[in-house]
Amino acid sequence: MLSKIKKEIDEYRNGSVEILEGVSYSAAKLLRRIGLYKAQVYPNGKLDSQGNYKYWFDVITPRVNSEIKNIDFDTKDVFLFSDSLSDSMRILIANAALKQWLDESGQAGKLNEAVEQGPEWGNIVWKKQKNDYRILELSNVMVLNQTAKTLNESDVIEEECFLATDLRKMDGIWKNTETLIKSAKAGLKSSPEFFVYERNGEVSEKEYYQAKQLMDKDKEYDLSKYKDNKFMLCKIIAGGNEKDKPTEVLFCTEITEKPYKEYHRSSYAGRWLRLGLYEQLFDIQTRANEIGNQIARGLEWASKTVFRSSDKVIAQNILTDLQSGDIIKSNDIQQVEVRMQGLDQLLADWNRLMVLADQISNSYEVVTGGALPSGTPFRLGILQNTNANKLFDFIREKLGIALQEVIEDWILPQAIKDLKTRDVLRLTPDTGSLVTYYAAVVDSWYIKNLISFPPHTEQEAQQLKANKTTELLLQPEALVNLEEEMWTDFKPRVRVSITGENYNLAVELETLQTFIQLEQDPVRRTALIETAMKKKNMDVANLPKTPPMAPQAPQQAPSNGGAALSPTENPMAMPGIPTK
Repeated sequence: MLSKIKKEIDEYRNGSVEILEGVSYSAAKLLRRIGLYKAQVYPNGKLDSQGNYKYWFDVITPRVNSEIKNIDFDTKDVFLFSDSLSDSMRILIANAALKQWLDESGQAGKLNEAVEQGPEWGNIVWKKQKNDYRILELSNVMVLNQTAKTLNESDVIEEECFLATDLRKMDGIWKNTETLIKSAKAGLKSSPEFFVYERNGEVSEKEYYQAKQLMDKDKEYDLSKYKDNKFMLCKIIAGGNEKDKPTEVLFCTEITEKPYKEYHRSSYAGRWLRLGLYEQLFDIQTRANEIGNQIARGLEWASKTVFRSSDKVIAQNILTDLQSGDIIKSNDIQQVEVRMQGLDQLLADWNRLMVLADQISNSYEVVTGGALPSGTPFRLGILQNTNANKLFDFIREKLGIALQEVIEDWILPQAIKDLKTRDVLRLTPDTGSLVTYYAAVVDSWYIKNLISFPPHTEQEAQQLKANKTTELLLQPEALVNLEEEMWTDFKPRVRVSITGENYNLAVELETLQTFIQLEQDPVRRTALIETAMKKKNMDVANLPKTPPMAPQAPQQAPSNGGAALSPTENPMAMPGIPTK
C-alpha cells in the first residue's frame, strides 16, 4: 500500500493528463505557478540576463480585492428558518444562539478565509474534523483524477507537515508514531519534520488489509482470502521523514463518505481545478510586467544628460571634469536630446491590457468605487452598478449554496447539541434578537391574560402592548429558560438561508427608494421608510416618534354602564412574563 501511495504522489507531481486532444495539463504545476504569481516572484529570480532588476507590477490583487469586497459575505448573512409556524419562538432563540456560537467558535474568520480564497484560486475545499472543519490549502491537496468534476469522483491525498510534538499528540489515535519519530535522521535539523499523507478514496479489499497489516504490526492477517477486484472506501494515513516517501502506516479505517465539501468559481472545463482570477489574468500580468520593465529601463536612459561636440580637446565628462565657473572653448557643443522611442505605443498597450483585465474580472470604475466619467447621470450610474454587480450576486449565490451545506451538515448540529446542554440563553441588545423576543413575549402575555382585562378597543390593546414592551426594554438583558424537549424534532424542519432575502437586499432597497420618492401620502411614505429601515435591521420601535393626539372624551357612557378603559387612569397589575 505504501508503494501505491508513493506512485500516486509521483504521478501527480511529475505527470500530466490530456484534457483536450493534444493539450496536456498538470494541476501541480498550475498550482505552483499560481503560488508564484500570488507571492509576486519571478520563476528565474529578480534579475534578467543583463543583470537588470525586474519590477513586478501587480494588476491582479486590486481586482481580487474588488471581488472580495463586492461579495461581502459574513456571519450576518447566516440565519435559520422553518416552514412550521410552531417553530417561530425556537427559530428566534436558535438564531440568537447560532450568532453567539459563530462568534465564539471563530467561524467569522473561516468565512472570511473562504471569501478570500474563492476569487484567488477559484476553488475552496472544506474538510470535516470531529466537531469542526477547516479550509484546506489547495497546494497541499492532490486530486488524483485531475479530470474529475467533483471530489466524489476522485481519490484525494492531503499533505501536511508535522513536528515530533504534533505526532506525539496523536499517540493513541494513530499507531507507529514513535517508530516514525525514531527513524528521523539525526544531525539534519534540531527539530526534524515529518511529512504525513492522508488518502481518502477507494482501494481494493486486499490493499486495505495490507495497510492494516502495516499498521497493526503485532497482528497477522490472512491476505490470501481478500480479493483484488472488491473495492471499499477508506482513509489511510501514512508518514515519513522525507518528502513524498512515506514509510509507516499510521492509521487505516473504512469510511462511509469522503469528508469534503467544495466550491468552484467557474464552470467545469474538463478538469477539477477551475479558473480563478490569478489564472485568468496570467497573460495580462506577464505582459504588464514586460511593459512596465521596458518603460522603466527606457526612462532610465531617457533621464541621462548627454552632450556632443566635434572638438577633440573638449572635456570627456562635463559633470565630472568641469567646475562651476569654468569656460569652455568649443564651436559646436550641444546637448543631445535623449528620448525613449515607442513610449506612447507602450502606454497604449498598457491601457488596452487594463481595460481587458477589467472586463475579465468585472472591475469597472462603478464596481471599484472609482470616479465615473464627468457628466454621467446619477440614475445611469446606479443602473450600471446594478448590472455590473449581477456577476457578484451569482458568485455569492454559488458560494452561499456551498456554505449552506457546510453549515447545515457540520455547524448547525453542533450548535443545537450545545443548546440541548444549556439551561439558560442570555439575550442582550447586541444580539439583535432582544426586541423581537420581547415582542413575542408581549403577544403571548396579552393572549394569556386577555380574559382578565376589562373590555377595550384595538387601539387600547396596542397601547397595553406598547406599555409592556417599554417596561421590558428597560431591562438590559433577558434570560430565556431552555429545555431539552423544546428541540425535539427541530432539526428536520430547520434550514439555513444564505441566498434568500439578504441576497436581493440592494435591489429591494432601491425599489423602496423609488416608491418613497413617488409617494405623496405622509402615512404611507413613513411606512415605506420604516420598511426599508427594518430590512437593514434597524430597531424602528425604539426610535422617537411624534406623540399621538389625545383621544376626545366619549360623548356618552357605554350601554352596559361600565367605565371605559384608560391605561393612564386604570393601571393594571400585569402578570409576569416567562423570563428569569
